[in-house]
Amino acid sequence: MRKRKWGAAVFAILGISVGAALFLKPQSQNIESPSHRKGMFEWKEERIEQLENVSELIDQFQITDWYQELGLPIEPKKTAKFVKQLHGQNVNVYALVGETDWGFESEGQSLIQYLEELVQYNKQRMPAERFDGVMVDVEPYTRSRWKQDPEENMKTYVSGMIAAYRFAQEHDLIFIACIPRHYDDQGLTEQLEVLIRDGCDEVAVMDYECGAEAEKIETEAQLAAKYDKVLHCILEFQEVGKHGLTEDKTYRNKGLTAAEAAWEQVDQTFPEMRIVHDYHWSMPLIEMMREESE
Repeated sequence: MRKRKWGAAVFAILGISVGAALFLKPQSQNIESPSHRKGMFEWKEERIEQLENVSELIDQFQITDWYQELGLPIEPKKTAKFVKQLHGQNVNVYALVGETDWGFESEGQSLIQYLEELVQYNKQRMPAERFDGVMVDVEPYTRSRWKQDPEENMKTYVSGMIAAYRFAQEHDLIFIACIPRHYDDQGLTEQLEVLIRDGCDEVAVMDYECGAEAEKIETEAQLAAKYDKVLHCILEFQEVGKHGLTEDKTYRNKGLTAAEAAWEQVDQTFPEMRIVHDYHWSMPLIEMMREESE
């Protein structure tokens, strides 16, 4: 496993002097190409203006896919510059989008409305400045109304996702469905299969179960393999207590080496699958880097 050398721009994010950074362990300047895709979630909209910092994060974590939260209206010039730079680093760029209420719309109208804005942006830009697709993080299961009728609500959610996916297909947008790992635990496997089969190009599973990742996403992995869909395994790095996270749900205290070992175990369990390793998200990783430097 390669050691990380934190670049000057990253240290600028952390408020660490380059002189102090010399005490960190160096890595070889010859950075190998990742053997598989690695994704980074980014929930800070203003990150599109921090190009040097983003470039450093991409380099340090060997990112191949960047999921950027993007509000409306889209700022065309800043966004185009951001997307073009990432494409220049051989990174695919996706708009990170999703509101909980969208999961209760059977025709996916609000999600499609967002996609329409993205399509209009793409049409007005040069190929290098266009988004590759969307990471759709819609979480209706977090609402109390979900518990009143999970099966019917799941049908509504899946219906809306399928409608939005069809729209995305018509406009050459890759559509990644971001889901929790527990739909099957709720007895919703039938609709989960419909979602993976008919509602996405790729499925990203929030695999927040440290040490049991492969076991917990076995259903999703089997369905993704059945329908030849790419599978994303998302690991959490936010601090314990944030959003109710417990020690067994996040790698914040366990560290990056433990997370990489977990991804390796998932790869070994499903050797024939195309699996993307996704970090959730940039700020916790930046905080971990700060802690490592102290």
